[in-house]
Amino acid sequence: MSTGAQPRVVSLVPSATEIISEIGAGPMLVGRSHECDFPAAVVANVPVLTAARTVFESSAQVDRDVRDAMARNEPLYTLDAELLAKLRPDVIITQDLCRVCSIDLDAVRRVAAALSPAPRIISLDPMTVEDVLDDHLRVGEALGMTREAESAVVRLRGRMFAAMDYVPSFVEGPVVAFLEWTDPMFIAGHWTPQLIERAGGRHPLNATVTQDRAGAGAGPAGQTLRAAGKSLWSVIMELQAV
Repeated sequence: MSTGAQPRVVSLVPSATEIISEIGAGPMLVGRSHECDFPAAVVANVPVLTAARTVFESSAQVDRDVRDAMARNEPLYTLDAELLAKLRPDVIITQDLCRVCSIDLDAVRRVAAALSPAPRIISLDPMTVEDVLDDHLRVGEALGMTREAESAVVRLRGRMFAAMDYVPSFVEGPVVAFLEWTDPMFIAGHWTPQLIERAGGRHPLNATVTQDRAGAGAGPAGQTLRAAGKSLWSVIMELQAV
């Protein structure tokens, strides 16, 4: 990328595509994953670089196919290396959060290493709501839009805290069961229990816990999660041990 040129960006994870749009970098997007479908105006004419090897018929069937593929150490997604080379990206944004959910980081690195010049790879791995906001800053820095990313984070934090102002702290909210998968049932993790709790609900199947030495951050910023996600069986075993 020449000095002062606008970077060419490939997003291989939907959240990154939305972050790119939120900070006003949509015109930089030259490639995307098959799962990136929002904002529609941003992705409408952007070529697709990935595809899933599994075909959805039922939750149980996909679960079996995924487990079989992982046991054979086979990839769950494909990446169009030839098209990626033609797009000449300066930055590739991907994820290292979940091998099952999207193409894995190692696969992206292998393909990117063959490109000349080699693009910069940004891997997103948020575990909390604050991490999600921080990812806006990471993406903004990589695209030369730090100020725009900072403004986006201020807007998003303002919206979040405005919504939290409507949650009465003296009322015990409803119990919520949030599932990432239904057959077998898999309890949600990462930042989703935080969202539920900050909206006034309770998520006892995978509740947040306070980080050590969080101090005044023991509220929203000091919360972390016990696990990324849990099978229903593991939750049952925990409850029986109490």
